[in-house]
Parts: sequence; structure tokens; C-alpha cells
Amino acid sequence: MIFIAKNENGEYTWELILTKEKTVTSRVSQIDVDKTFAVQPGRGKKAVCRAKVVSCINRLQHYQQQSLTHDGDIASWKQKEAELEGFKSWDGLMRYFQKNNINFMELYRIEFELIDEEEMMKNERGNKLS
Repeated sequence: MIFIAKNENGEYTWELILTKEKTVTSRVSQIDVDKTFAVQPGRGKKAVCRAKVVSCINRLQHYQQQSLTHDGDIASWKQKEAELEGFKSWDGLMRYFQKNNINFMELYRIEFELIDEEEMMKNERGNKLS
């Protein structure tokens, strides 16, 4: 996956992934849970790390679920969600999508975790020996 966007402070999202400050991304297409992907800082650029999809849900469904489970405290949920996306505020996140003419609620919320490269290589070697 390509991560070339910047948050409202001008920080590249791929850099925030490396520091584990960004663990959620919004995409047009659904992605299977447990699928691994390369984190690329641009088209044709070498991957800086790999990540694994932990969950994938339609943004509208996710928003509706959260509004039911947060007893009306949707503001704190929005703040946390913005931070998971690598933004400092919900307003900053929404401005990014509006500026790029993207309907946020039509996207998929993809939560991911970084993969330890050494661990991944050990598992691949183990699978080849089996």
C-alpha cells in the first residue's frame, strides 16, 4: 500500500506507521483480515516495512457501531480515531478528505499492525521446512 499523504502538521503518514503512531488507514477497497502488505512511501518506491491487516470494516458501519457503544461521547471517539489515522484532530482528518474530494463514510477502515521482519522470515523458513 502506498502512503504519501501528510497529516495537518506536514508529517508523512508512512513515517507515522514506522513509529506506530498510525495504525489505521481508510481505503476505497476492502482488504482481507490477516493479509500482509508492503508500506511504500510512494509509487515504485521500495517498501519501508510490512504490516498485517487486523480488521476491515465499512466506515459508515464502524461509525454507527461506535455511536451506540460510546453513550453519546462521540467527540472523544472521533479524537482517538483521528489519532489512529495519524492526525492530531478529527477536524484535521476531515479537512484532508474534503480537500481531496473523498467521502469518508464510503471508505473502509483498515486497522493494521507492523510485522517484525525477522519473525516473518523465521516463519517463512519454518513453513518451507514443513
